[in-house]
Amino acid sequence: MSFRFGLVDGRTGIRRGPLTPLRGTTPSLSHDVTATIVRRVSGVTLGATDAARLNPLTDRVEISMVIGGRARSVYPLGRYMIADSVEMVRSGGATAPLTLFDEMFIVDQELETGFDAAGQLVDQAVGRLLDGLPIGEVEIDSTEQRSVSSWSPGTSRAMALRDLSRQGGYFLPWFGHNGRLRLRRAFEPAAQAPTIDLDASRRVVRNSVSRLSDLLTVPNRFVVVSNDPGSQAAPVVGTYDVPSSAPHSITRRGIVLPKVVEAQLPTQAQATVYARTLGIQQTIYESVELSAPPDPRHDGYDVIRWDGLLWLETGWTMALAPGGEMRHTLRRAYPNTDGDDLA
Repeated sequence: MSFRFGLVDGRTGIRRGPLTPLRGTTPSLSHDVTATIVRRVSGVTLGATDAARLNPLTDRVEISMVIGGRARSVYPLGRYMIADSVEMVRSGGATAPLTLFDEMFIVDQELETGFDAAGQLVDQAVGRLLDGLPIGEVEIDSTEQRSVSSWSPGTSRAMALRDLSRQGGYFLPWFGHNGRLRLRRAFEPAAQAPTIDLDASRRVVRNSVSRLSDLLTVPNRFVVVSNDPGSQAAPVVGTYDVPSSAPHSITRRGIVLPKVVEAQLPTQAQATVYARTLGIQQTIYESVELSAPPDPRHDGYDVIRWDGLLWLETGWTMALAPGGEMRHTLRRAYPNTDGDDLA
């Protein structure tokens, strides 16, 4: 197993050859769905020759994992832009320690003019919001949800995108292994077939497991109240209760711990979808951290089988060096036993 770093001109897409981080350094790639910029690479230091070739304003770095000997398989791990470049001047030339961000950095800039979703289907509004940005093709699931929200000049475009994602019933957006922006419809993890089965492969590193729990304080009901001035006279309120099989559910705990948010939503159906999406993404039922060998199949919002249970992967960190480990953050999935799952 090895890793490749390639230099790409971000304006033309022309590949400008390989990059070779200095020996003795261990770059690390992290994926965190709670952050606006989900993927970051740290610990990359280029030698004097590679540093002289680099244009930090326009160049991109493509990273891939190579597995095998003669019959090699190459797995992409994303495309990144230089977020922080420092020159370390030495007698043999200047080296360059780098921090890399995925291209959500391009999206996460202020709107020059206001943006109005104007009642469009959310996937169409997202296309219009991102139109003209140099981020390539966007992979977005279709949705029947519409948006009447608007955002003023100076608002982060990424913030508007995240708001639209919840309104459309999507997981929060991320740039995947193929370098494309992805918006995927939210789903109940316990109702899905696992993407990766860690029990079958027995790849988890012994003594690496750490269990975390916030069950005493996390909400068990999510309430979304519409502040849309054009909605009907009756209040528009959507609710989502965590599955009754969860230990902190209303049924099993006997008390309601609500999380209430406001959003500009015109209908009851949309408020309910928003509340469900918020609950699926934000609820920390029970989480576990564990380590395994690097595996390029892990991307975003994968359903993992481990210890006989299903988990939703919400983050991982991969050491980009042979012999390194991959640290995973998994969130426990509880089956919905109320018969009201919205697939």
